[in-house]
Amino acid sequence: MISNVLTSTKTLTGRLAVFFGLMALIVSAFVYVVFITALYLSEDRVGERRILIDRNYAVGLFQSGESGELRIDDLTIAYNDLSYLPKKYLKYIEGKENFIGEVGEDPESRMVYVGEYTHEGRTHPIVLLSEIDRVELSVFELVYATTFVLALLSILIFSFGALLYRLSKRLIEPFNSLSEQLESNKLNLNEEFGVNDDAAVEFRQLTDQLNQYRREINSLVKREQAFARYSSHELRTPLTVARGANKLLLRSETTEFQSRQVERIDEAIVQMSEMVDALLGLVRYERNSDDAPLRLFSQQELETIVSKNSLQADEKEVAITLQVQSEPTIQSTNAIMNMLVGNLLRNAIAATNSGTVTITLSQDSLIIEDQGEGLQEQYNPNGHGLGLLIVDDLCQRFGWGFQLFNRTCGGCIAKITFQTDSTSSKQTSTKT
Repeated sequence: MISNVLTSTKTLTGRLAVFFGLMALIVSAFVYVVFITALYLSEDRVGERRILIDRNYAVGLFQSGESGELRIDDLTIAYNDLSYLPKKYLKYIEGKENFIGEVGEDPESRMVYVGEYTHEGRTHPIVLLSEIDRVELSVFELVYATTFVLALLSILIFSFGALLYRLSKRLIEPFNSLSEQLESNKLNLNEEFGVNDDAAVEFRQLTDQLNQYRREINSLVKREQAFARYSSHELRTPLTVARGANKLLLRSETTEFQSRQVERIDEAIVQMSEMVDALLGLVRYERNSDDAPLRLFSQQELETIVSKNSLQADEKEVAITLQVQSEPTIQSTNAIMNMLVGNLLRNAIAATNSGTVTITLSQDSLIIEDQGEGLQEQYNPNGHGLGLLIVDDLCQRFGWGFQLFNRTCGGCIAKITFQTDSTSSKQTSTKT
């Protein structure tokens, strides 16, 4: 039960407060029981000592010649002859040679002493009855005493609770500070974490480890960016050479077959050039994502991408329907969008033997639907081809969502959800 209560509270401070509150209730109940028990036992011990004093006084009087019933004081009566003892108390002393204790119920309860004394060589019984209730605490006094003790205990527990709350907030302050820094600086890998100088050694060690991990991540990211940047620049030279050689081939006399191959080579060079541009644009975005310019992803740009990647659709007689509801504002470059949409469109065309591929562009999403066989299993970013891995990785870098799921009527849907910083209300008509 305690575990369920603790898990229902999310924050560490809240859990400590709930735990301390439960422990305070348990301690209060325990202290109350101990206090009441000790109070009753103390009263009984005091009553027993008092009746023993009265017993010694009564023995002295009986040895002086008194007999029968003897009143010691307003509370205690002594007897050396059991025939004088009230009958209602005889049942408590029958068969007992020595006894001391409280018997009966209020208001007839008495502290009883049973024993013997010797006088002139003869042994005589002695019984004392004391109205101990008259000197014990009344119900009102008992309630008052316990209330006073519980009030003091509550004040003490409240004081310790307030102190614990302040202490717990102070202890977890470095955690909160690190959490805020992680949230605010998650995109700035050059910013190091820090805690107050008076923070515990464990928090400073944790901060040092986080900074070490951040430096390693920053180094890996810089190496990745440098590799992409250098490889992109290095690829430009052979691509330029290949493009120039291809143009020279076009000027010479070639057969129809050779002309088709030259055209295919030229298309491949264009695709590789666009990929290089996409890599360079991605590197520039990651180096300074906050200052990356916003631009409009227009219908014309989408139509250009579709025309570049629809050659297979013409060969398979697959229709492509384009529906533009709105033109979103994004930060990615033309080359990156060509890589993203081109990969998804080529996959959709390849999966569709006949039918229509529908592309829908809205303010917050891009959806490509095909009429193929659909996914054989649930989409796993690590379980599909390189094209989808590239799409998923690019979407993550721009903070976009990427989903791939089956249509209810057959086929597959690829959806990119944009995280746009501004809205555009430009509406255009549907085009087929």
